[in-house]
Amino acid sequence: MKSPLEQIWPSIAWTAIVFFLLSMDTSGIEGRGLLDIKGLDKLIHFVLFFAFAALWFFYFKSSKKTSLNWLLFLVSITGSLYGLAMEFYQDFFTNRSFSYWDAVADAIGAAAGAVYAKKSPYGNRGRNQN
Repeated sequence: MKSPLEQIWPSIAWTAIVFFLLSMDTSGIEGRGLLDIKGLDKLIHFVLFFAFAALWFFYFKSSKKTSLNWLLFLVSITGSLYGLAMEFYQDFFTNRSFSYWDAVADAIGAAAGAVYAKKSPYGNRGRNQN
């Protein structure tokens, strides 16, 4: 039986959560409470895309149909492009605006998540099992 990290549903669910969170109307919550902390928005973007890339890497890693370095590249690029697409989506379809720095935080988070997943023992059922 596959572990939860080797199944597609966590990755799909997280992708939908990212879409929902980045589509939310934030006009009434800016400058309130924790969201008033400088740089917290970038940290949130980093974490969202770190988890996005890690989950997708774990899923595709379990199929063992491609090299891990190629998978690292593909997941990082896909996460970065999804983040950039979400910035355009926010600019055109929500009350939020496009932010280059949010897109940079998304890309860095995606790359870091993919690197973490590549080095992580989780989802690596082929090694060190007795």
